[in-house]
Amino acid sequence: MKHLHALLLFLAGCTLLIACSKEMSHGPGFPACDYAPYTTNSSFSYIDVNKTQDTISYTLTVGGDTTINGTTYKIVGDDSVFFCSSCKDGIYTQIASIFTFQGYKADSLQLTYLKESVPVGGSWSDTVTVSNGTLTTKAILQHTITQKGVTKAVNGKNYLDVIAVKLDASAIVLNNPVAVGTISTSYYAKGIGLIEADQEDDTIKLVSYVLKP
Repeated sequence: MKHLHALLLFLAGCTLLIACSKEMSHGPGFPACDYAPYTTNSSFSYIDVNKTQDTISYTLTVGGDTTINGTTYKIVGDDSVFFCSSCKDGIYTQIASIFTFQGYKADSLQLTYLKESVPVGGSWSDTVTVSNGTLTTKAILQHTITQKGVTKAVNGKNYLDVIAVKLDASAIVLNNPVAVGTISTSYYAKGIGLIEADQEDDTIKLVSYVLKP
């Protein structure tokens, strides 16, 4: 369960097995991004609370860099799980090897989880190939900005300049999109990163963080 909760930092409600090891090489760092300030040795502590108030706590620490297909990513994780994150020109991406949601599975995909320049109500999507048993089809993961520049309180602390992103999934059946459901709504604070991720059964909240120069 700890693996799932840590990886919900990017797609709350999905199961993601992150693969940074393929074509990995270490190199110099890159400037921190406002909504994912993953400078080396920074750390972020979260709690994940489910409907019955069961709570899991964990801390993720930023390690070194890795290069995948020419793009530099930061490695973020703990002793048992890690993921890869990158951003350029206000566009934030992650690398995932497996994605599953309500019976659908996708192998090897890159996801764009935040775009700073998109206005409220604007959206973008990632299209992936998924399978459900013997059925193989395309799936659309649609990201929509629902709030921007707002203040949000999390665990008694007010965070400024917050962007909220809602993630919905649909599958293409007979050339028509069929809604699978809303996966999550994630909140990112400027200068800090993910502060909360709400889904149907769980809520992830930031407890504390340490940012290194």
